[in-house]
Amino acid sequence: MLTAVEDFIQKVREIYGRVDDMEERFAEIRPLLQDLLKDKELMEASKAWPFRNEPEKGYIENLLFYEDPDHKFVLNSLLKKPHESTPVHDHAHTWTLYGVLRGTEKVIRFERTDTPEAKDSDDEYADLKKISEHEVTPGYIDFVRPYDIHVEHTGEEPVVGVIFRDQRVGGFLQNYYDADTGKINKTKGPVQIPYELDS
Repeated sequence: MLTAVEDFIQKVREIYGRVDDMEERFAEIRPLLQDLLKDKELMEASKAWPFRNEPEKGYIENLLFYEDPDHKFVLNSLLKKPHESTPVHDHAHTWTLYGVLRGTEKVIRFERTDTPEAKDSDDEYADLKKISEHEVTPGYIDFVRPYDIHVEHTGEEPVVGVIFRDQRVGGFLQNYYDADTGKINKTKGPVQIPYELDS
């Protein structure tokens, strides 16, 4: 594994060992991820990572670099081709830091204006309101709390994201939303592909 990634993991394990509150953990981890995004070895290694998403079919893939045996946090990557969009989605109860390693894209955030009985309810539709839209560049980190709704659109170039999550996704349901109708589709989210992270 790359030295910078090993250092990142050890520092995160130390934070998890002394901080219980997830909000505080992620506040401390965010600058560590920011430093990791500047690592030249990681940047070079990312040029060989595969693009295998088929978003038009609802198929999104994450490279899974690391899953912690004690604390269960994971380090992922999401790669997107030019003019590719994720579904409008949330990450269910998962906490996420999404860092842009290469490329630029547009991130749009939404909120629900209806009042679901529970975040993981069986609602079939949601009333969505766009609350922000901005262009992001390498080094940007998006802090995505549980059930935050968002979408990413790439532009003229590929985008490589490095993602820190408090747990592995793909084994529980999360929500994809139709931005026009508000229809909710339950999905297990990105497929996790174990990937050896070396130079």
